[in-house]
Amino acid sequence: MLLSKVILYRTIALPLIFGIYASTFGEIDQNKLQSDPDDSIIYYLDYSNLLAFRIYTNTKWNMLDIIKDDNTLNLRPNSPTALGIGFNYKSYGLGIAIGIPKSASSNEKYGKTNRFDLQVNVYGKKIGIDGFAQFYKGYYVANPEDFMEWENDYYPQLPDMKIYSIGLNAFYIFNSDKFSYKAAFVRNQVQLKSTGSFTAGLFGQLDVAETGQGFIPQDFPDSIRSNFDLKAFKTLAAGVTVGYLYTWIISKKFFLNIGATPGFGLQAINLETITGEKSTEYAPAGQLAARGALGFETRYFYAGVTGTIIWRSFKYKGYELDLATEQLRFFIGKRFDLSKKR
Repeated sequence: MLLSKVILYRTIALPLIFGIYASTFGEIDQNKLQSDPDDSIIYYLDYSNLLAFRIYTNTKWNMLDIIKDDNTLNLRPNSPTALGIGFNYKSYGLGIAIGIPKSASSNEKYGKTNRFDLQVNVYGKKIGIDGFAQFYKGYYVANPEDFMEWENDYYPQLPDMKIYSIGLNAFYIFNSDKFSYKAAFVRNQVQLKSTGSFTAGLFGQLDVAETGQGFIPQDFPDSIRSNFDLKAFKTLAAGVTVGYLYTWIISKKFFLNIGATPGFGLQAINLETITGEKSTEYAPAGQLAARGALGFETRYFYAGVTGTIIWRSFKYKGYELDLATEQLRFFIGKRFDLSKKR
């Protein structure tokens, strides 16, 4: 699932609907301004003195594609959507989300996925840090018809397949006097003028995947299963990143943020085949992080959607293995002025 398709087809309508409804909640305050020291142009407002409360839905995926020539095997978790609440006040923030259980029919069709997700974000004016840990068990093949005739009501499943991913990205925002990262992804600041910024930083990524009998389910023909004999791998990558983020301000109250941050470095790859043969390789590491945000806001009300995806890959015996960590979040929130006397 590409981030651009997710944002274009699934998320544009929600911020527009909330935006029309929220237009009566008030205009942007002119206090707490961030301006250009040379021409006094106001670029963004700081609302960190207000308590920002939100409710949101959050859907995450940790996926694996196995590619050979023009054929791609899509391994996907049956990820539930989580419902959460969160807040930001001054330099503190917390969000907690609980997954909505999948129905029995969904588990029968796609298999059951057990997962645990933890995410930590630290954003200052110039420095940002994103950290995450994901632990998934239970996958299915999303495109079996590309490899064989498949007319069953369920998808081929790998209930014992596990993927563990731990990542850390730290970056520096060069144009922080005019561009606010918090405005797009934290919501305790508000961007007033369209602008962007280059970023540079470091990344580290650990991916561990394993199965009992290999990554090709028993439902597949033996000729396909025998050609790909890998049953476990671990990759540890580190490197540097360089990227660019930009926020467009549309009709003063709407915003659209898009950014891409490629990373380059080295990785160690540990492999284990179905027969138990183990090996270690070292290779260049590539990573691409893309993110977007679309929303609406006034001083006391905000709503919208954010999406992020991190791609990385490595090669094995003529195959390319692509991993992707994705997140899609819808949110609606309100800011409260705790200093007002009752």
